[in-house]
Amino acid sequence: MKKNLLNHYVINLLKFIEQNLSIFIKDKKPECLHHLRVDIKKIKAVISFSENIYKEKYNTTNLKPLFVKAGEIREIHLDIHLLGLFPHHSGKLIEQLKKKKNILTLQFIKCDSKYVRLIKKFRKNVCLPEMLPNNKIINKYFEKEKQKANKKLKNKEREELHRYRAKIKKLMYVYDALPKRIQKEIELNKAQINKQQVKLGDWHDTYSAIKFLSHEHFSLETVEYVQKLKDKEKRQFNALLRNLANNHI
Repeated sequence: MKKNLLNHYVINLLKFIEQNLSIFIKDKKPECLHHLRVDIKKIKAVISFSENIYKEKYNTTNLKPLFVKAGEIREIHLDIHLLGLFPHHSGKLIEQLKKKKNILTLQFIKCDSKYVRLIKKFRKNVCLPEMLPNNKIINKYFEKEKQKANKKLKNKEREELHRYRAKIKKLMYVYDALPKRIQKEIELNKAQINKQQVKLGDWHDTYSAIKFLSHEHFSLETVEYVQKLKDKEKRQFNALLRNLANNHI
Protein backbone atom coordinates (compact mmCIF):
# COMPACT_ATOMS: atom_id res chain seq x y z
CA MET A 1 0.00 0.00 0.00
CA LYS A 2 1.29 3.46 -0.87
CA LYS A 3 2.21 5.72 2.01
CA ASN A 4 0.73 9.14 2.75
CA LEU A 5 -2.34 8.69 0.53
CA LEU A 6 -4.49 10.96 2.68
CA ASN A 7 -1.77 13.59 2.96
CA HIS A 8 -1.27 13.64 -0.81
CA TYR A 9 -5.02 13.89 -1.31
CA VAL A 10 -5.27 16.89 1.02
CA ILE A 11 -2.22 18.60 -0.49
CA ASN A 12 -3.70 18.28 -3.99
CA LEU A 13 -6.97 19.78 -2.79
CA LEU A 14 -5.07 22.71 -1.28
CA LYS A 15 -3.51 23.35 -4.71
CA PHE A 16 -6.97 23.46 -6.27
CA ILE A 17 -8.14 25.83 -3.53
CA GLU A 18 -5.23 28.18 -4.22
CA GLN A 19 -5.94 28.04 -7.95
CA ASN A 20 -9.61 28.89 -7.54
CA LEU A 21 -8.79 31.64 -5.06
CA SER A 22 -6.33 33.15 -7.55
CA ILE A 23 -8.85 32.96 -10.41
CA PHE A 24 -11.57 34.58 -8.32
CA ILE A 25 -9.29 37.42 -7.24
CA LYS A 26 -8.48 38.07 -10.91
CA ASP A 27 -11.79 37.38 -12.68
CA LYS A 28 -14.38 37.30 -9.86
CA LYS A 29 -15.93 34.10 -11.23
CA PRO A 30 -18.53 32.96 -8.66
CA GLU A 31 -18.09 29.27 -9.52
CA CYS A 32 -14.53 29.50 -8.17
CA LEU A 33 -15.91 30.19 -4.70
CA HIS A 34 -18.17 27.17 -5.00
CA HIS A 35 -15.29 24.92 -6.06
CA LEU A 36 -12.94 26.05 -3.30
CA ARG A 37 -15.65 25.60 -0.67
CA VAL A 38 -16.36 22.08 -1.92
CA ASP A 39 -12.64 21.28 -1.73
CA ILE A 40 -12.50 22.57 1.84
CA LYS A 41 -15.48 20.34 2.67
CA LYS A 42 -13.60 17.39 1.19
CA ILE A 43 -10.57 18.18 3.35
CA LYS A 44 -12.73 18.47 6.46
CA ALA A 45 -14.38 15.13 5.63
CA VAL A 46 -10.99 13.39 5.34
CA ILE A 47 -9.81 15.07 8.55
CA SER A 48 -12.97 13.91 10.36
CA PHE A 49 -12.42 10.37 9.02
CA SER A 50 -8.82 10.42 10.29
CA GLU A 51 -9.87 11.70 13.71
CA ASN A 52 -12.45 8.95 13.99
CA ILE A 53 -10.14 6.16 12.83
CA TYR A 54 -6.89 7.16 14.51
CA LYS A 55 -8.32 8.90 17.61
CA GLU A 56 -6.20 11.98 16.91
CA LYS A 57 -7.23 15.64 16.71
CA TYR A 58 -6.38 17.67 13.61
CA ASN A 59 -6.93 21.40 13.33
CA THR A 60 -8.74 22.88 10.31
CA THR A 61 -9.35 26.37 11.76
CA ASN A 62 -6.87 27.96 9.32
CA LEU A 63 -9.29 27.20 6.49
CA LYS A 64 -12.37 28.54 8.28
CA PRO A 65 -12.05 32.28 7.42
CA LEU A 66 -11.75 31.52 3.70
CA PHE A 67 -14.65 29.05 3.83
CA VAL A 68 -16.96 31.44 5.70
CA LYS A 69 -16.22 34.59 3.69
CA ALA A 70 -16.42 32.77 0.37
CA GLY A 71 -19.74 31.35 1.54
CA GLU A 72 -21.16 34.81 2.26
CA ILE A 73 -20.44 35.97 -1.29
CA ARG A 74 -21.58 32.69 -2.79
CA GLU A 75 -24.92 32.89 -0.96
CA ILE A 76 -25.63 36.38 -2.32
CA HIS A 77 -24.80 35.21 -5.86
CA LEU A 78 -27.37 32.45 -5.46
CA ASP A 79 -29.98 34.85 -4.02
CA ILE A 80 -29.54 37.24 -6.97
CA HIS A 81 -29.85 34.37 -9.44
CA LEU A 82 -32.93 33.10 -7.62
CA LEU A 83 -34.67 36.47 -7.65
CA GLY A 84 -33.98 36.91 -11.35
CA LEU A 85 -35.96 33.74 -12.09
CA PHE A 86 -39.13 34.95 -10.38
CA PRO A 87 -41.95 36.79 -12.17
CA HIS A 88 -42.37 40.40 -11.09
CA HIS A 89 -39.12 40.23 -9.14
CA SER A 90 -37.91 43.20 -7.13
CA GLY A 91 -35.28 45.11 -9.09
CA LYS A 92 -34.60 47.23 -6.02
CA LEU A 93 -33.81 44.21 -3.88
CA ILE A 94 -31.52 42.80 -6.56
CA GLU A 95 -29.61 46.09 -6.69
CA GLN A 96 -29.26 46.07 -2.90
CA LEU A 97 -27.90 42.53 -3.02
CA LYS A 98 -25.47 43.43 -5.81
CA LYS A 99 -24.12 46.33 -3.76
CA LYS A 100 -23.69 44.06 -0.76
CA LYS A 101 -21.99 41.46 -2.95
CA ASN A 102 -19.59 44.08 -4.35
CA ILE A 103 -18.66 45.29 -0.86
CA LEU A 104 -18.05 41.74 0.39
CA THR A 105 -16.05 40.93 -2.75
CA LEU A 106 -13.77 43.94 -2.25
CA GLN A 107 -13.26 42.99 1.39
CA PHE A 108 -12.52 39.41 0.31
CA ILE A 109 -9.95 40.53 -2.27
CA LYS A 110 -8.20 42.73 0.30
CA CYS A 111 -7.73 39.64 2.46
CA ASP A 112 -6.21 37.63 -0.40
CA SER A 113 -2.71 37.48 1.09
CA LYS A 114 -4.17 36.51 4.47
CA TYR A 115 -6.02 33.54 2.95
CA VAL A 116 -2.89 32.43 1.09
CA ARG A 117 -0.89 32.55 4.34
CA LEU A 118 -3.54 30.53 6.16
CA ILE A 119 -3.58 27.89 3.41
CA LYS A 120 0.21 27.61 3.56
CA LYS A 121 0.10 27.41 7.34
CA PHE A 122 -2.45 24.62 7.15
CA ARG A 123 -0.37 22.79 4.55
CA LYS A 124 2.72 23.06 6.73
CA ASN A 125 0.97 21.70 9.81
CA VAL A 126 -1.23 18.98 8.34
CA CYS A 127 0.22 15.53 8.93
CA LEU A 128 -2.16 12.62 8.63
CA PRO A 129 -1.06 9.02 9.33
CA GLU A 130 1.13 7.45 6.65
CA MET A 131 -0.85 4.23 6.31
CA LEU A 132 -4.55 3.56 5.99
CA PRO A 133 -6.08 1.10 8.47
CA ASN A 134 -7.20 -2.34 7.35
CA ASN A 135 -10.41 -2.80 5.39
CA LYS A 136 -12.31 -4.14 8.39
CA ILE A 137 -11.80 -0.87 10.31
CA ILE A 138 -12.72 1.23 7.28
CA ASN A 139 -15.89 -0.79 6.69
CA LYS A 140 -16.85 -0.40 10.34
CA TYR A 141 -16.47 3.38 10.00
CA PHE A 142 -18.76 3.46 6.97
CA GLU A 143 -21.37 1.28 8.64
CA LYS A 144 -21.49 3.56 11.69
CA GLU A 145 -21.71 6.70 9.56
CA LYS A 146 -24.49 5.20 7.44
CA GLN A 147 -26.43 4.37 10.61
CA LYS A 148 -25.99 7.95 11.87
CA ALA A 149 -27.23 9.31 8.55
CA ASN A 150 -30.26 7.02 8.42
CA LYS A 151 -31.26 8.07 11.95
CA LYS A 152 -31.71 11.61 10.63
CA LEU A 153 -34.70 10.37 8.63
CA LYS A 154 -36.66 9.06 11.62
CA ASN A 155 -38.12 12.43 12.66
CA LYS A 156 -39.29 13.27 9.12
CA GLU A 157 -38.30 16.92 9.58
CA ARG A 158 -36.89 19.21 6.94
CA GLU A 159 -33.82 20.31 8.89
CA GLU A 160 -33.05 16.66 9.65
CA LEU A 161 -33.32 15.86 5.94
CA HIS A 162 -30.86 18.68 5.30
CA ARG A 163 -28.48 17.14 7.86
CA TYR A 164 -28.94 13.74 6.22
CA ARG A 165 -27.90 15.28 2.91
CA ALA A 166 -24.80 16.83 4.49
CA LYS A 167 -23.80 13.55 6.14
CA ILE A 168 -24.14 11.61 2.90
CA LYS A 169 -22.06 14.20 1.06
CA LYS A 170 -19.38 13.94 3.72
CA LEU A 171 -19.41 10.15 3.50
CA MET A 172 -19.02 10.25 -0.27
CA TYR A 173 -16.10 12.69 0.01
CA VAL A 174 -14.31 10.15 2.21
CA TYR A 175 -15.24 7.29 -0.12
CA ASP A 176 -13.86 9.14 -3.17
CA ALA A 177 -10.61 9.85 -1.32
CA LEU A 178 -9.88 6.15 -0.87
CA PRO A 179 -8.10 3.90 -3.41
CA LYS A 180 -10.33 2.02 -5.87
CA ARG A 181 -9.42 -1.38 -4.44
CA ILE A 182 -10.63 -0.29 -0.98
CA GLN A 183 -13.79 1.25 -2.43
CA LYS A 184 -14.68 -2.17 -3.88
CA GLU A 185 -14.62 -3.64 -0.36
CA ILE A 186 -17.02 -1.03 1.05
CA GLU A 187 -20.74 -1.84 1.01
CA LEU A 188 -21.94 1.35 -0.60
CA ASN A 189 -24.22 1.75 -3.62
CA LYS A 190 -22.64 4.81 -5.19
CA ALA A 191 -25.05 4.92 -8.14
CA GLN A 192 -28.06 4.88 -5.81
CA ILE A 193 -26.55 7.54 -3.56
CA ASN A 194 -25.76 9.80 -6.53
CA LYS A 195 -29.41 9.59 -7.63
CA GLN A 196 -30.50 10.43 -4.09
CA GLN A 197 -28.13 13.39 -4.01
CA VAL A 198 -29.63 14.84 -7.18
CA LYS A 199 -33.16 14.62 -5.75
CA LEU A 200 -32.00 15.94 -2.38
CA GLY A 201 -30.26 18.83 -4.14
CA ASP A 202 -33.40 19.72 -6.12
CA TRP A 203 -35.48 19.65 -2.94
CA HIS A 204 -32.90 21.72 -1.04
CA ASP A 205 -32.85 24.39 -3.76
CA THR A 206 -36.62 24.77 -3.46
CA TYR A 207 -36.49 24.72 0.34
CA SER A 208 -33.71 27.34 0.45
CA ALA A 209 -35.61 29.56 -1.98
CA ILE A 210 -38.69 29.51 0.24
CA LYS A 211 -36.64 30.30 3.35
CA PHE A 212 -34.98 33.24 1.62
CA LEU A 213 -38.18 34.64 0.13
CA SER A 214 -40.09 34.32 3.40
CA HIS A 215 -37.98 37.16 4.82
CA GLU A 216 -38.79 39.58 1.98
CA HIS A 217 -41.85 41.61 0.93
CA PHE A 218 -43.10 41.06 -2.62
CA SER A 219 -45.98 41.83 -4.92
CA LEU A 220 -49.10 39.68 -4.85
CA GLU A 221 -48.02 37.87 -8.04
CA THR A 222 -44.73 36.82 -6.45
CA VAL A 223 -46.48 35.79 -3.23
CA GLU A 224 -48.66 33.49 -5.32
CA TYR A 225 -45.54 32.12 -7.00
CA VAL A 226 -43.96 31.44 -3.61
CA GLN A 227 -47.08 29.48 -2.64
CA LYS A 228 -46.56 27.35 -5.75
CA LEU A 229 -42.98 26.82 -4.61
CA LYS A 230 -44.23 25.69 -1.21
CA ASP A 231 -46.58 23.20 -2.87
CA LYS A 232 -43.70 21.92 -5.00
CA GLU A 233 -41.42 21.62 -1.96
CA LYS A 234 -44.05 19.62 -0.09
CA ARG A 235 -44.35 17.17 -2.98
CA GLN A 236 -40.57 16.85 -3.23
CA PHE A 237 -40.19 16.38 0.52
CA ASN A 238 -42.84 13.66 0.78
CA ALA A 239 -41.51 11.84 -2.29
CA LEU A 240 -38.01 11.91 -0.82
CA LEU A 241 -39.17 10.47 2.49
CA ARG A 242 -40.94 7.63 0.69
CA ASN A 243 -37.94 6.93 -1.51
CA LEU A 244 -35.41 7.07 1.32
CA ALA A 245 -37.55 4.85 3.55
CA ASN A 246 -37.32 2.11 0.93
CA ASN A 247 -33.73 2.77 -0.10
CA HIS A 248 -31.56 3.28 2.97
CA ILE A 249 -27.90 3.62 2.16
